[in-house]
Amino acid sequence: AKRYDLEVRAAAEPEPAPLLPGAAETSPEENLWEPLAADLRRRIRANRSTLVFANSRRTTEKVTRFLNQGQAEELAYSHHGSLSREIRAVVEERLKQGRLKGIVSTSSLELGIDIGALDEVVLVQTPPSVAAAVQRIGRAGHQVGETSRGRLYPVHERAVLDAAVVARGVLEGDIAELAPI
Repeated sequence: AKRYDLEVRAAAEPEPAPLLPGAAETSPEENLWEPLAADLRRRIRANRSTLVFANSRRTTEKVTRFLNQGQAEELAYSHHGSLSREIRAVVEERLKQGRLKGIVSTSSLELGIDIGALDEVVLVQTPPSVAAAVQRIGRAGHQVGETSRGRLYPVHERAVLDAAVVARGVLEGDIAELAPI
């Protein structure tokens, strides 16, 4: 049976900063995404290669922007079906060669594309099914006998429960069987 190292995590809560006279308040979006991006940066830097999945192109681009914002070097690049095949191929090759530490992707990297060995898969938002989670997390530790390491980051309170249920389903192999037609 496949072994998994799974964890459902929440990004660290930001410290409330005192407002200086004339300073703008932090937007609710920054309150959510900045701490998440900071946590993801630590994870990506700790690995040789990390694949981050999000459920939409918009979220993929947002996470990539927050990850790279203010950084001396590009940590991650987006990967989704709206990018040209040539750009996607360059991004995949850069990760494979170790010249890029992370890719933030939609389901475009769930299946079949060789991007080399991955240390960890991070799921920002809960995947739509246990099968999708298994497919995504299984990209890490993809060699026989290796453990697939995955982290689930729900982005809303309700999603914490969904992430816990999906993680349990992955660990228990709770995938609906397909019946022939």
